[in-house]
Amino acid sequence: MNMDMDMDMDADVALASKLDFGFDVVRFLYVGFFSSLPPWARYTVLALFGLTVVYGFVSWLRKRSADAPGTADGVHADEAPVR
Repeated sequence: MNMDMDMDMDADVALASKLDFGFDVVRFLYVGFFSSLPPWARYTVLALFGLTVVYGFVSWLRKRSADAPGTADGVHADEAPVR
């Protein structure tokens, strides 16, 4: 492959839609709950899904707390405001 073809492949990448993501989540849960897999495989699928949800929630909380405005370093609550 030449270098020009490798660069063009990056431009052809398409993102999945939210509908595709929802379908994949439902299919993943179906495999975890209703498939004919052995119990250890179903529990592994459900554990991976649960860990993904927990990781996403913790990441969202960390981002939310990082975006929250903090107190100014030069202002203390016990001192009178200065004009």
